Order: sequence, then structure tokens, then C-alpha cells
Amino acid sequence: ASQESLSFRVSHYGAISFSGYRLGYLPYNSTSAKINFTGAVVAPYWFVKPATNYWTPKVSYELLNSRKHSTRSNWRAVKQIIEQEIRSKFNPLTALIVTWRILTPSLPYGNRFDCVSNCTSRQAWDEKNGWLDLCLGLCSRAKANASIEFQAVVTRNETHSYAIFNYGDFHLPVPRILNWSHPTLNLMAFSGFTDNVFVRKELPFSLRPDWPELPNLSPGSSGRPGRHVLSIGKRVLSECGSWIAAARANQSRSVFPGCSDCPFDLRTAVLDKRYSPYEFECSSDSIRMCFRNTSYHCAKEFSYMYSRCRPSYSLACQLQKCSQLVSTSCCYRMSSAAAGSEISQLCRRSDALWKVRAALRRIMFNMSFTGHLINSSSDGAGHAMYFYRKRTTNRVRFGLRSQQYQNELYGLRVCSAAGMMAAYSAVRPVCTSKNYQPPVGGFIRGDPHLSTLSNSSYTFNGHCEYHLIYNWCRCWPNSPTVRLQARTAPVSGGAATAFVGVALKSGLNELAVSVIRNESSDDLDVFSSDGRRIGSVRGELAALNNATRLDSYRLEVPDNSTIDIVDESAGVSVTVTMETSSLRIGVLLSNAEKCSRGLCGLLGNSDASGFRLRNGSVLPAGSSERQLFEFGNSWRLESSDSSYLHYPAGKGRADFCNLSFVPTFAEDFKDNMLALFGGNAELKNASEEVCRSSGSSDLTCMFDAAQLRSVAAAQDAAVAIQDETRTRVVLANRPPQFVSAPSQL
Repeated sequence: ASQESLSFRVSHYGAISFSGYRLGYLPYNSTSAKINFTGAVVAPYWFVKPATNYWTPKVSYELLNSRKHSTRSNWRAVKQIIEQEIRSKFNPLTALIVTWRILTPSLPYGNRFDCVSNCTSRQAWDEKNGWLDLCLGLCSRAKANASIEFQAVVTRNETHSYAIFNYGDFHLPVPRILNWSHPTLNLMAFSGFTDNVFVRKELPFSLRPDWPELPNLSPGSSGRPGRHVLSIGKRVLSECGSWIAAARANQSRSVFPGCSDCPFDLRTAVLDKRYSPYEFECSSDSIRMCFRNTSYHCAKEFSYMYSRCRPSYSLACQLQKCSQLVSTSCCYRMSSAAAGSEISQLCRRSDALWKVRAALRRIMFNMSFTGHLINSSSDGAGHAMYFYRKRTTNRVRFGLRSQQYQNELYGLRVCSAAGMMAAYSAVRPVCTSKNYQPPVGGFIRGDPHLSTLSNSSYTFNGHCEYHLIYNWCRCWPNSPTVRLQARTAPVSGGAATAFVGVALKSGLNELAVSVIRNESSDDLDVFSSDGRRIGSVRGELAALNNATRLDSYRLEVPDNSTIDIVDESAGVSVTVTMETSSLRIGVLLSNAEKCSRGLCGLLGNSDASGFRLRNGSVLPAGSSERQLFEFGNSWRLESSDSSYLHYPAGKGRADFCNLSFVPTFAEDFKDNMLALFGGNAELKNASEEVCRSSGSSDLTCMFDAAQLRSVAAAQDAAVAIQDETRTRVVLANRPPQFVSAPSQL
């Protein structure tokens, strides 16, 4: 149909998936009489789950190609069958042959007898009149011959694809005479194919409860009983040509802007949350993964427009004034040998894409291979996607189900199927990484140690609610594009604090998202700023296969202690991880947000330290922890500030602040670490070993263990330090730029 696939999955239950999904029994809804198809499926006999588990499927397959197998008998048979059907020459490129044999397909029924329970009957009349003996005899003979077998062949040449369905013997284990009501209900099956986008075709007897006993006697399309040949797709040159002509007509200029902001490699794309994965496929020799930039670029503005959108410099406001938008698609490939066993295991699972991404992030940090950006259409590169707005009141975002989005997907599919990707690339250029700008990061851990957007580190132990990032501009001070706030609370011992809550409001979203640590349930609760509880990380959110959406926020739960909040409209992502008595917070921010300041420091600042107080004064380089304590408290939420953090019933901001709190300062114990641990040499030595073995001799690692009185806190700190270091290294890693190079090497 409209799709081309490099891989397939065979189900035990009579179906083949060409979209990478693992198929179970036929997902048939008997009430609505509908099937919830998953991706592209070819199915000779995809059956509804039987009432018991006595079915024993045995499946085998053979994958043939023209280069290696053209002399085999099965190859010649496939070629002959298709040529008889189309009455012309057919030279296949590939042929997939899958055979199913269902042994002892025992079926229980709701009447007085069934073979599974050895014809047990509660009525004495049955035994006296010979019904029991009759049942046992018939069941014995039926079981001896019980089997169902069928076959699917999927083949293609340069222009067309076909499916051949062959039905062999269908011997049911229970004769109809013993089953008066719903005799074949459990054998209802789908027979046909679908691409789950444009095309769905079924054989005439598909999903009929009276056909499955003898499908081999059904009149086949090829003239042979039990054989059916279906045309399941052709490379439609005319459809691709028409689509390209329409795309050119919509363009405002002869050469439309391309997309050049793809991350440099797969490892960077996995890390940069501004890019959302939409495809992950595996073949025998490589893996391929594709991402889409969740924000857009403006290709053309409306000729005359006055916008009240504020702040006018923000990406959201720029898009409001835009009539033609560009979205970026980036695809990457890595050889199976380079990917290794851990990544290969992901190919054998059916995890959600964002969970695959989380696993890749962990795995690829320790790999020397990073996966390359695909730059050729024929190899599966990502292309620009264009969207049009006729008026300023039209939506700026185009969801998966929007007509324009579906039209973009259709153009890619039909031109790929038609082999016209060179022509397609003229109107939808291949995306590159020429102008990619990595995000900048800020990191917070333990009893709070902060690493700023400008990569300065310090410790701050205030007890209140604070601005982590306060995006401010003189032009529109009341219209921030990013506000990230956090709440602290004392940790055990009371000499330090830790972050226990965080809230994000960004872009032009009306709502904010708040994540609060729940000590009683040892979980993270997620709220919206209108007071609604969205769920918990270990509860409702963990059970979802897809990301949760709130306005333009995307909420993802990669594991049972972490939540990612991504604002697709502002290019900002926040990761919150639950640790020993504290939260670890990571933020990635677009480098364009030059007005950012707060506890996470200044972005793009030329000041020596990057620590600017709220009143505008700047701390000198090498400031003490006590001076930095003053800096941190200057970013405390004031009464005039809107708070986006969640408050329990009857509680307010004052309940979470102690303005007289003075913490322990780690710098006072540089030369006397044992005193920092209160004389507990055992805890000190164990923590020191953990911090050192992780490659970190950071004082803050020891400080966390001392204040939280836990070696686990040192382990959390060591992991966080490694994670931060690796993240900064990956984001700073750029491919070499050659000013001049020889034409030949």
C-alpha cells in the first residue's frame, strides 16, 4: 500500500506486522465489530483469542531475494503464481513465505458437551441414552486429526507488491453436531491486509463465523481452491507527481528554506529533548531512529500583521506572525555491530519510543560510537515538513491527525514508494546539522548543589521557594517565556536543605506543571497550576504507553523515579529525578533565551562569575558560600511574584519558608572532613570511597553524605556528577569544520 518497510514481525496468531509492532491475538471488538489495527498488517488468518490456551501454534518462515535465491523451487513457484494472476511477466525482488500450523486447536463450548472436559455432562439422561458414548467417540476421532494450516506469501518487484494466501487442511477438533450455539465463534478471523493509513482490503469470507472450517474450499481468485492472490500496493508515479506539483504551487519562492538544525549524531539527538522520536526500526545490519523538532521555523510572515503577542522576541510570538512554517525531521543510523547487545535488545521489545530514548541515553553515554546523521534520501534521511496558515487565527501547531500533517506524510510515502525521492527532495529538502545549536544545561542535586547555565558551580541551602530560571526582558517584564521555580525543605539533621518541589511555566501556556515529592508514598506527584492532580510517577503516569500532554507540555516517565517535562512551544525541558531525601533537577534551555537569570545563573553572560543578584549587582569571581547564600536568597519568590508550585489545602507560601534559616557551609570543613561527619569515621570513609570510585572527589559529594547521614546520598551524588559531566561533554562535542579541504584525499 502506501508504506515501505525494512523489517517484519511474525505473530503466532496468523498475522505479519510491517510496522515493527508485536502482534497478539486479533484485537476484535465484538460490540462495535471493529478491529484496532496496529500499523501495516498482512494476515491470512488473524484469529480472535480462543476461550482456552490449548492452541499450539508452530510458525516457520523463509525470506528470499533475487540475488541469492532465484534458483530455488519456492522462488520459481511464487513467480509462476503471480504471473498466472497478472498475465504478464513478474520478476520478484523479495519473497517472504510464512507458514502456520495450529496443532490440537481444542475449543470448549457452552453446551452440555465439550471435548476439552472429556464430554462431562451433569444430566443422567445423556448417559442412559448413549449421548456420552457418542460424544467421546466423535471427540476421539476429531482430536486425532485436529489441525489448521495456512500460509502467506508477500512479494514485490520494482513497482508492485502482492500477497498470496494459501489455505490447507482445516480439521476442527469438535464436530458441529455437538455444538449447536455459536459453533465457530472462537474461530472468527481477519483475512486481508491494511497499511492502517489509506488502504484496507479483506477477502469476502473475512470475519464471518461460518467460514473458517473449510477455507481451502472457498473459490480462490487464482482459480485454485484455497489460494487467493491480492494486489497490496503499487508505486504510484502519478500520485507522487501530483503531490510534488501541488507542493510547488504552495511555495512562496522557487527555493524554499530547508532545515539545517538537526543534532550532530544520534547520541546528541537522544539527549536533546527538543527533538521527539517518531520512528525506531531495526534490520539485520543496523538500527535507524528518527526525531522531529517539536518547534517550528518561520519561512514567511504575513505581509501585514500587527500582533499583540508578548514578548514579541519569543519564538511563540514569531510563529503567530508566520504564514508558512518549517518543521525538522532528523534520522540516524548505527550499525548493529556498533550498537552492541544492549541496544539490540531494545529491538526485540515493544517499548514506547520515549522509553527507548531513555534507555539509549543511558547506554550511549558509555559508547564510543555515536550513530551518524543520514544525509541521503535513498538511505532514509529526514526531510523538511511545511505547513501553511491562511490567517493569524489559525492554529500554529499541527498535530498528527491534522489534515496538513497527514498530507506531508502521504507525500513522503507515495514518493518513496514510487522511487521519486530525488524529485521529492527538491520540494522537501533533506535536513542537515549545519546550523544546529545545542541547548545549554543547568543541573541541581543533593542538598542543593547547583551547576549554572554558564557552567559555574556552587552550593545554596536556603529554606523557601525560589526562581531557578527567571526569564526577564526590559521590553515586556510581565510576559516571561520561561519561569522555573523550586521549593526547598530541611533534610535530616536540619543543617541543610534539599529541593522537594519544582514548577515550570513557559511559552504561552496558560497552565504550569508542578512536581512535588510525596514523602509518605515515596513518589512524585504531578499537578497543573489550576489545582488538578495529573497523577504520580510510580502510579498513573507509569502505566501509560504514551506521553501525557498538558497544553504544549509533554510529560514522559522513563522510569519509576523520573519525569521529563518538555515544552514544545519554547524549546525547554526539565528532568526531575527522585533521590535520597531530595530531587535532582536538570534543565536544558534553548541558547536563544538570553534573558535567563535566577539561581541557575546567567545565560550568555560576560560577567566573571555569572552570579547576578535580583537587584542587578554581580558577585565577584571566587565568592564565598556565605556570599552565594546572599545571592540565592535574592531570588526568593516575593509577595508580588506568581507562584506556580502546588500547595496542599490550607497551606500557603509562608508555610514553606524560614527566612531566619542559616545552613552549614561546606567550605568551613575543607580541612576537617571528620568534623563534617560529626566524628562518624565509618560513614566518612565509606562515603569517601564511593565519591572517589565514581571519579569524583567533589566536596559536595561528601557534603551530601554527611548532611543526609547516608552512603546512598553519596552514591546519588556520584551518579549525578557523572551524568552532568557526560551531558556537558556530549552537548559541547561538535564535528570538525574544515575551512578548506582538498578535492581528493
